[in-house]
Amino acid sequence: MQNEELEEKVNIMEELIQGFAGRISVMETSVAEFLKSFLEQYRGTLETITARIEIANKRYNDQKIQQQIDELNGVVATVPKVIRVKNSHHLGAWSSSLIIGLVVCFIITAGSFGSTLYLYHQNDDLNREAYNFWLVRALYPKLAKTIDTKLAEDPKGFIDKAEKAMAKQQAIIAAEAVAAQAEKDQKEAKRKLEKVKANK
Repeated sequence: MQNEELEEKVNIMEELIQGFAGRISVMETSVAEFLKSFLEQYRGTLETITARIEIANKRYNDQKIQQQIDELNGVVATVPKVIRVKNSHHLGAWSSSLIIGLVVCFIITAGSFGSTLYLYHQNDDLNREAYNFWLVRALYPKLAKTIDTKLAEDPKGFIDKAEKAMAKQQAIIAAEAVAAQAEKDQKEAKRKLEKVKANK
């Protein structure tokens, strides 16, 4: 069944190719005949054009044209190859003042922006500390009263003592973090060692 279909398709393709071959041969002969008839019809016109071109060529004097070309070459040779141009720009009094003013405005703006960010962060820290103290005052009123009393009696000494206590607490927290990290590293190293021993 499939072989019959293939043979039928092959036959159709052969017929198409033969048809194309016939058409191509007809086109080749018709194109050649068309060109031949075209050249025969316009031969007189082409001869007339050729004659006019020859007359136009004879009308101009070759020596005169060559002389003009030589003169033009001489003029071109006298033109300098490099033309130097001096260009300078001087800032006027108003433009230098404007530039200085812009730079000063930029510096002031940058400084203001930096100060604003710094004060914003400082304000956040102060608000956090005030809120913490408010919580201490609300939850532990006796402790808050003791702090107020100590601040009233010896503010400088109490603040120094508080700063030392805070520094000590931060050092303890940092040491605990280091110790925890070291313990974690030790456990990890121990686990790796056990894993290596288990693979043997």
